[in-house]
Formats: sequence, C-alpha cells, structure tokens
Amino acid sequence: MLKRVGVALGLLILSAVSILRVARPPSAVPATAPDVVFSAERAMRHVEQIAQRPHPMGTADHDRVRDYIVGQLSALGLSPQIQQATAIGTRYRQAGRVQNILARLPGTDPNGKAVLIMAHYDGVEAGPAASDDGAGSAALLETLRALRARKQPLAHDVIALFTDGEESGLLGSAAFVREHPWAKDVGVVLNFEARGTSGRSFMFETGPGNLDAARALRSARDATAGSVYATIYRTLPNDTDLSEVAVLDLPALNFAFADGVERYHTSHDDVAHLNPGSLQHHGSQMLAMTRTFGTERLPRARTGDGVFFDLPIVGLVVYPQGLELPLVILALVLVVTLVVRDRRGVGTGVLAALLALVLSGAVGFVVGRMLHGPAVWSGLFASAIVLLALSMTALCYALAKRWSTPRGLHVGALIVWLVLAFALAISVPGVSYLFTWPLLFAAGAALLTRGREVAEWTTAVVTLLILVGFIYGVSVVMLGVAGTGAIALCVVASLVTLLLAPQLGLIAGDARWSGAPWLAGAGVVCLMIAALTVRPSADHPLRSALVYAENAESNDAWLGTFGGSTNAWTRDAIGGTTPEPSPAWTTRLLDVGRFTGRKVQRVPLGAPNATLVLDSVSNGARLVVLRVTAPAGTTGLVMRARGAKVLTSSIDGRVVDTTRYRLRARDWVMQYWAVPDTGAIVALSIPAGGRIDFDLAARRPGIPPVPGVTIPKRPPYVVPSQMGDVSIVYRQWRF
Repeated sequence: MLKRVGVALGLLILSAVSILRVARPPSAVPATAPDVVFSAERAMRHVEQIAQRPHPMGTADHDRVRDYIVGQLSALGLSPQIQQATAIGTRYRQAGRVQNILARLPGTDPNGKAVLIMAHYDGVEAGPAASDDGAGSAALLETLRALRARKQPLAHDVIALFTDGEESGLLGSAAFVREHPWAKDVGVVLNFEARGTSGRSFMFETGPGNLDAARALRSARDATAGSVYATIYRTLPNDTDLSEVAVLDLPALNFAFADGVERYHTSHDDVAHLNPGSLQHHGSQMLAMTRTFGTERLPRARTGDGVFFDLPIVGLVVYPQGLELPLVILALVLVVTLVVRDRRGVGTGVLAALLALVLSGAVGFVVGRMLHGPAVWSGLFASAIVLLALSMTALCYALAKRWSTPRGLHVGALIVWLVLAFALAISVPGVSYLFTWPLLFAAGAALLTRGREVAEWTTAVVTLLILVGFIYGVSVVMLGVAGTGAIALCVVASLVTLLLAPQLGLIAGDARWSGAPWLAGAGVVCLMIAALTVRPSADHPLRSALVYAENAESNDAWLGTFGGSTNAWTRDAIGGTTPEPSPAWTTRLLDVGRFTGRKVQRVPLGAPNATLVLDSVSNGARLVVLRVTAPAGTTGLVMRARGAKVLTSSIDGRVVDTTRYRLRARDWVMQYWAVPDTGAIVALSIPAGGRIDFDLAARRPGIPPVPGVTIPKRPPYVVPSQMGDVSIVYRQWRF
C-alpha cells in the first residue's frame, strides 16, 4: 500500500513540477539590484507611464507615449530619432502614418553588423496595453540602461526599435524594413511580444536555420523554448512584427508570455494585472541574448534547423535535426527487440492503445465543445477532462488484459509511440522529440532485467517533464481546453498513461477495471466543482465592443456589435435578444464579422471625404487618383473599391504589395490608420471604361449620446475588448 501511495505521489509531484516549470515566471528583481542587472521593478516604472490609458495610432495618448520613450532614450545619453513614413503592410490590408522610434547604442566594431531589438509601443483601442506591448517597450528601455551601465561596450552596435502600428497590421516594422537605412546593418533580430498578462516568456518563433540561434539561447540559462513551438508557429496564420522583418532572412528569436489570455487586448491589460515576474523573464532574456549576440561574431554562421527543448537543471538541449531520424531508428531497434522477445498479446496491445487514443480524443471533443468563456482557460476543467481521458485509457487497458499480458500491452503501446515518432521525424522533425526521447527511455527500461525500476522512474521523469508541461502550455495557456486544445490534451494524457503503464499498474493493483470507475467519478466530480466555481469575474472577464454606425448620406443609424451578441450585457445594451436585419452598408464598415444591432436615431458626426485628383487613361488602364480625408478624432479609415477590378494601387506614392497577404478579398480594401490632416493620396488602376463604387468608413473611440438609448454600465466581469466602443461614419462615392 505504501509503495502504491509513493508511486502515485511521485508521479503527481513530477507532473506538478513540469507544469510549474512552464507556468511560473521568476521573481521580479528589485530596483536595488546592481546597475548591470535587469530589474523588473525598475522596468515597471516605465510600464506605469506607458499604460496610463489606451494609446492606439491616431490618438493624443499615442503621441504622449512616443514622447515619453524619446525622453527616456535621451536621458540615457542616446540620440533617438523618429522615422515618420506612410507604411503599407504586406501581411494584411492595412496602411498608416507611422512614427517608429529608433536609437543606436554604439559598439566597438562600428563597421560590423548590429543586433536589432524590437518591441511595439502602440496598443489596441480597448486597453492601456500594459503587457502588449508596454512590457516589451519597458524591457527594452531597462535593457538599454543596463547595457549603458557596462564598463565595456559590446562589440556590435545595438539598434533599439520601438515600432509603431503593430496592432494595425505590423506597419512600423514594414516601414523600417523597406525604408530605413539601418535595416541593411541588422545581423540578428530579437522581438518581444505578449499574448496575455502573466506566465513565463516563451521563445516561440525563430528565423530560418535556427540551430545556431538555439545554441546561443542557452546563454540565457532560464529559457523556456522548444522547437515544437517554432515548428507549429510557422504553420499558423499568426503574425508579429517579426513577420515583416522575415524578408531580411536573418537569424531571429521571438519571445512572448501568454498566460492570462482572457485579458489580452482588453481594458484589463493594465498595470494591475501585469505580472512583474513575466516582465522580469522577458527582460532577463532580452539582456542576456543582446550580450551574447552583441559579443559573438556577426553575421552568424548559417546553419540548418535544430531540435531543442529545455529541462530542469540540464537547461536547453540542442542538436541538429539530422540526428532525429537516427534516434528514431534506434528506438525502432529497441522496440523490434521487445516484440521478438515478448510476442504474446502485442497485437491486442496495439489495438487497445489505438482505441484508448480515439476514445480519449472523443472525450476532449465532446466536453471541450461544452466550454465557453473563462471555462476554456480553467485548469480545473482541464483536470476534469484529463481524468475522464485517463478513465477511457484505463478501461481499454482493463478490457485488453483479458486477451493479453501487461508486457504485451506495454509493447503494443510502444509500437504506437514508435509510429508517431517515425511519422513526425520524417515530416516535422522539430516536433518529434516529444515522442522520441520518452520512447527511447521506455523501450530501454522494458529490455532491462536488472535495475528496471530505476530505469522506469527515469522514463517517468523524462516523459513527464517533457510532455506534461508542454501540453499544459499548449492546451490550457495557448489554445484553451476547447476544440483542438481539449483533444490534444486528452490524446497526450492517454499516450503518457500508456507509456507509463508499468508504474500506473502498480497503483491500480488488482482492481478489476484498473481504476477506470474511480477516475471517471473523479472527473465528473471535478467537472461539477468547476461548473459551480468557474464564473466570469473581474480577473476572468467576458469581452464586449459596441458600435454606433451611421450613414452620412441618409438618416440611417444603428447601434450594435460585430460578431454577434456574445453576452447578456451586450444584448441589453443594443436592445434585446432579436436584432433587426441590418442594411447592406453596415457590411462595409469593417472586416471583423457580421454586424448585428438595432436602428437608432442618428447623431450627425463628422464624415470622411474623397476628392478626385486625377482621372486618366493610359495603355488600356484607367488611373483614378483620390485625396482621402477624415474628420478630427478618426483613428482608422476603411477604404473599399467595388465594381471594376483594381489592377494595381498605391498610397502616398508607395505601391501596395499583395504577394504576401494572409487572406484574399473580392474587393480592394485598405484600412488607413492615423490619417494626417492633409489626407492620404490613393491611386487605383482599373480597366479602361471601368467604374468603381468607393466606400469610406471612419471610426473614432466612444459612443455619442443617442436620444432614446441608455447604455447600462458594464458589470465588473464584462470589459471592452479589441477596438472597444467606437463610432463609425460611412460614406460612398461613384467614380
């Protein structure tokens, strides 16, 4: 009995350590630390200034933050400059007038390449952006201070780039890459982001040929990284400023913390919710990697991709991807040896393992579909789902024991692991380590006759430290326990259970169903507790954003929201649960979802304007040049050309490059941010004889007082999100 308890306790402790290792950031270093050390307490002072209020492009608070950063750089003895340019994104249909802030810290090799450190200082309209990306900007200021405190300068220059317009389509980084002369000097790139308000700062994305950069990352000593994150991120439709810098084809590392994602891009991305430990982890890695890259040779050596992951005490394990297939072949030899030695019941073991994976995935699919709001990010719901998945695995194992032996079942499970490892080693070698190393240790332990217990515990240590923390980070922190996140959580839990069957068998003992009923019961109880306790709250809020929209050419005005009424407060605010059918012009306001709402009395606001500057025909094409202006207070202006196909286009003399767009659209659409008082010059080339309907939709923060409409006060658990509450004025022309 004591042995069973000891085994169970040991496995639980290992799992907890694995989760805490990827979830808990280091403690914040106080401001009394030596000058050459990064201090989150010092950096938080910058966050407090930056994140006083929302500061999106085109607002007075945006310029306030710009001036603050420029002043801090000047106080450090640097010579900051502001790059003002019309930027046109190449990933999204976005453009705008950006104001990048740059400073250069000289190295001892003035003719060499430079280290580029990036963070963006703009934010979304709904929140003060303490984490995204006030934390990155503050970390960059504190890092520069620590570097200036060094007695010996680095070998290479350090370029600090506070980009503008990241939230508006990566505009600042696009302008830097295409127009700033310092772009050609960059030898390596470090970018710092946030997708939440807490947690450790993951290194989640790299540039091409990441083996060398991953080896350099070991100098940070406290890195949380894995080639699995970099491999998966390359396939996702997600972007940061690094996506624009990628055209430089340079070594790069991208860092972000992502816990507390419920507060991401909301009014609760504020100083009160930012974890100082997350800022500390951000900054300590920024400083360490700047010192490493600033000291070692630039440009860096060209390498292929690597496989890398971090372990406690060991640190970051890094090796070339070319070693992954030989390691899987070694696992193949070990598993084949086991099959030859223990043939009885192996086929049943394979079938039982496959059935367990299918049933566990089904549990994740079914339960995950029931979860919404804060439940998606709840560790309690995640625990319940895991327990239910384990019960399915235990049930399959118990049934299979009637036609097999424990050894046969274990070897059958190892065959399933081997197939997964082989498939991943061939298709995505940066991911396969998740299965290769646990499989090697498990197969080796199964072959032993002496010292097997020690080998099995070694297997448990390696497996749980690699996989439990990984799947917690992916499912609970990044994806949530719904959809893919819930399915992945259950499948990995089942795989780990099958691999560690020898130890888990000791815990189950001679229980008739291998503990399946107890696991299922515990899962149900956990679900009930979670259902009763996990509720929307100030720390786990629901998102909302209201829109007042009016047509400047009629008396039509509407109060509503994009994407549907997602909570009771929003439904009350826009007037009931049954929205009215909205007119066609509301579909041209933004490209963020379907507009729903009700008709209200119009409150005339300033309208955007388009003036024809040039209309000419040449070489079979008609060139229409417009000057587009927006009323004071406008943050974003959506421009849309419908009718004739737009062959080419330019804005303020800069050609619109559509070759790298994430998404295609039937119409020509562009959102312009921070429209200058003089307006923007838009040139559209269409077929000769063609006509276009040109739509403008100008948006500004806030909802005006509307006669007959009373918007209730938001409860603490409902917060403005993304663009927040805005007013949009629509207008149309025909050319």
